[in-house]
Amino acid sequence: MARRSRYSTTLNTPPTEPRSNGTTTKLAIAGAIFAVGIGVGIALSTLNPTPRTVDAIRLDNLAPSRDFCNNYGASAMVMSSRVYVTLNPFNVFISQAEPVPGCVVLPNNWNLLLQKNVIKEADIRQCKDRMNTFGFTGDLEKTPVVDCIYESKNATEKFTNALPAKPSPSPQP
Repeated sequence: MARRSRYSTTLNTPPTEPRSNGTTTKLAIAGAIFAVGIGVGIALSTLNPTPRTVDAIRLDNLAPSRDFCNNYGASAMVMSSRVYVTLNPFNVFISQAEPVPGCVVLPNNWNLLLQKNVIKEADIRQCKDRMNTFGFTGDLEKTPVVDCIYESKNATEKFTNALPAKPSPSPQP
């Protein structure tokens, strides 16, 4: 008596097609959810910045003598660093920059610094001769550090010339 095999080994059965339609749909849905998740994450991180995020609004809030700075100048990040130069052998060493909040005072508001006794008439003459302005760190009511500073037109041009000539088109609804 011949034994019958449990599994059919006939070659006449039609091949079954793989069911990729359901898998493709699931992958498309997962990809869409992933993309939306990234978009929401970016939006939330932009709207709710971390304390390590610095933008113009945060810089305005950190500026020394905030009301004075926002009304009569512009808030700034001041980078303090020291440069050491040796001559024999010639070498240049630079210390690590230490950023602190500061303020750049517009030239037409120098008289307010004079009224607060943080600069003198001689400081104004010397600073005006070099076509500079004043900047400070620290509270104006206490002991600020006021410097005659030079505005670099080259740095401004590098940033503003890098912008596109035409504004970006706004999205159409």
